[in-house]
Amino acid sequence: MAEQSPVRAFLTTVIVGGVVVGMFIAALVMSTGILFRAQEFDSSITLRELKQRSTVYDSKGNVIAVLGSLNRQEVRLSAVPKILQQAVVAVEDQTFWTNEGVDFNAVARAFARNVTSGEIEEGGSTITQQLVKNRILTSERDLNRKVREVLLAVRLTDQISKRKILEQYLNTVYFGQGSYGVKAAVERFFLQEGAFGPYPPQLADVTIAQAALLAGLIANPEGDNPFTSPERARARRTIALSQMVSQDYITRAEAVVAEQEPLPSIKPDAELRPRNAWAEEVQDRLINDPVYAVLGKTEPIRRTRVLTGGLQITATLDPVKQKFAQEAMDEILPEKPGFTGAMIAMDPNTGEVKAMIAGPAFVQSQYNIATTYPGRQAGSTWKVITLASAIEHGFSPKDTISGSSPCEFGALGKTQNAERGTGRMTLRSATAHSVNCAFARLELATGLLNVMETAQKMGITQETLKPILTLTLGTIETTPLEMATVASTIANGGVHHPPLFVSKIVAADGRVVFDAAKDVEGTRAISEEAAACEADMLRGVITSGTGTAARLNSSRPVAGKTGTTDNKADANFLGFTPQLAVFIWHGNALAQVPGAGFGGQIPARIFRAFMETALFALPFAEFPDPGPFCDRQGAYVSEKGRGVPGVAPPTTPTTAGPVIVIPEVTVPPVTVPSTTPST
Repeated sequence: MAEQSPVRAFLTTVIVGGVVVGMFIAALVMSTGILFRAQEFDSSITLRELKQRSTVYDSKGNVIAVLGSLNRQEVRLSAVPKILQQAVVAVEDQTFWTNEGVDFNAVARAFARNVTSGEIEEGGSTITQQLVKNRILTSERDLNRKVREVLLAVRLTDQISKRKILEQYLNTVYFGQGSYGVKAAVERFFLQEGAFGPYPPQLADVTIAQAALLAGLIANPEGDNPFTSPERARARRTIALSQMVSQDYITRAEAVVAEQEPLPSIKPDAELRPRNAWAEEVQDRLINDPVYAVLGKTEPIRRTRVLTGGLQITATLDPVKQKFAQEAMDEILPEKPGFTGAMIAMDPNTGEVKAMIAGPAFVQSQYNIATTYPGRQAGSTWKVITLASAIEHGFSPKDTISGSSPCEFGALGKTQNAERGTGRMTLRSATAHSVNCAFARLELATGLLNVMETAQKMGITQETLKPILTLTLGTIETTPLEMATVASTIANGGVHHPPLFVSKIVAADGRVVFDAAKDVEGTRAISEEAAACEADMLRGVITSGTGTAARLNSSRPVAGKTGTTDNKADANFLGFTPQLAVFIWHGNALAQVPGAGFGGQIPARIFRAFMETALFALPFAEFPDPGPFCDRQGAYVSEKGRGVPGVAPPTTPTTAGPVIVIPEVTVPPVTVPSTTPST
C-alpha cells in the first residue's frame, strides 16, 4: 500500500474531527477515539466475496437455467458499456476519477448536516465509500461506522486501481427488482418480447436511456422502480440524463432523444427458481446426490454453494435428443387421452442422462415422474434384473423351465401368466414371451436375495425391495431413472455408472471443481459375459417376442423388454443399443388408472420413434458376440434350483453347469397382486 500523504492525513483528521468540533464539542471527544481505533485497521483491505447466481448450460452451451438465492453475475469492467459506466459515475460520484476515495467537501457538508439534524445521514458517500460499506463494513448508521468508511475508502484507493473499484462497485450495487450488479439489472429490467416469450438483452446493447434509468435507481431502487412507480422512475432518469450532459458524457440532443424512450414494460419473475424439469433436477442432484459431494460435505453447504457460488454448470442434456424425445411423446401420447408418459435416455458408456421427459408439462406439474421416488410399477421390465442375476449365477439361455400357469409356491403365494400356460420352455423363449410363472420359478431358483443384490448393483437405489414372489413381476415401485440405469448397465457390458445430470462444474474463479469424465468411475455389476448373453436374449423380445413394435426401420440391433401392470394401468418399455439406453413409462399422472395398454404398444412405439431419430447420426453399432458363455449346455430349472426337477439340486456341479441352491429366506405369507405383463 502506498504511504498516506501528510496532506491527506491532515484533511481526513480535519473532516472527521475539526468540522464536528466546530459544530459540537462533544463530537470531537467521540470522533477522536473512533479515529484512533480506525487507524488500527490492518493495512491490507479485503472485500467480501459476492454472492452470485449459478448458470446451467446444456451440453451444447445453451443456457437452460439460472439458479440462486439472489440474481447477480460478476462481469469484467471491459464488458460493461462505456455509457453505463459514465451514467453511474455522473449520478453517484462525479469526482470519482480524481478523488482520493472520499469527496472531502461532500463529507464536510454531510457531517455538518448530521450534527445539526441530530441523526446520521448518508449524504456525501463516493462510489468507493459505498463499496467499502457494502463489502467491508455494514449499513449501520452511526458516526463510528462513517469514520471507518472514510478511512477505509482512502486506503482502498491506495490499494487498488480506480477501474477495479468501479468494476467491483458495478457488480455489487443493488438496482431493485431482485437484480444485483449491472448484468442482472440489464437482463431483468429490459426484457424483450420474442417469438418464444420474453428474453433478456445483452449487456453490451444498453442504450443511453437504459443506462440513465439504471444509474438513477441506485439511490432508491424500490421507491423509483419503473414497474411500480413509473413517474418517479422517469423523473430520476431525467435527472441522470441532465447530469450526464453536464459531465459531457452525452449531448443535449442525445438526452432529448433518450427522454422519449419508453420505460421498460415486461416485468421479470420475482425470484430465481427452476422453470423446467431439467433445471429442477440439476439443482436437486447438486444438493442431494453424493456424486457431487465435491461441492461440500453437507447438504446445507452444497445448497449455499449452488445458490450463491456463481458456478458454471454443464448439464448432460443433449438438446437434440431432448427435442426428439419430446416429439416422439407428442406424436403418440395423444392416442390415449387421460394418460401421459415419462422417459429417461442415457449414454451407457458414461451414465449421462441425455434426454428426460418428466411427465406433464412443468407448468402443469412440478412432480417428476421420471426420477421421483418411489416411482411406478415397472411390470415385467423388472425381469431383466432377474435374468441378469440368473445368468451371473450360472444359468444358461438353454435351460428349460416350466411356464405352466397358475403357479403356486406355498407361503410365498401364487401368480399366473398373462396368457395361457405354456408348459416347459427354454429361458430364451420365456424371456421373449415374458412368461410370468417361468420367471417366478427362475427367481426362486436363483434366490430372492441374489436377485435383490443384483438389482442394487445394477441401479435400483431405493430401499423398498422385499423378497416377495412378485418381485420379478415389477410390483414394487421403481423410477424410470432406476430402470434406465439397469438397461444402461447391461448395454455397457455389465459396468454400472451412476446416472449423471451434470458433467462439469466450474467455480466463479474459473477452477474446474467437478469433471465427470475424471471424477466418476463405473463399477462392475455383472460380468461382461453375462451382460453380452443377456443382451443377446433380450434381442429376441424385439425380433419375435412381445416388443416387436420397437423394431427399428434401420435394422440396427436393439434389445428390450416390455412390461405391463394390473389392469394395464402402467405400461413400460425398457430398450437399449450399445449407444443409448432408454426407459419409457406410460400411465395416468395422478393415479393407477386402468387402460394405458400393454408395454409393447404405446411405450414400444415411442421408443421406436425416438430411437430412429436419436441414433440417425450415430455410426452403426453391434452388440458384443455372446460367445461360448451364452451357448452353455442347458439343464432343467425348478423353483428349488438348477438341477433335477422336483427335488433340491446336488451340492456339487454337474456337466450341465453350476448348481444353484436357494438360500434360506424366511418370508411371511403375502397377498400377491395379480399382474398383467406385456405380451
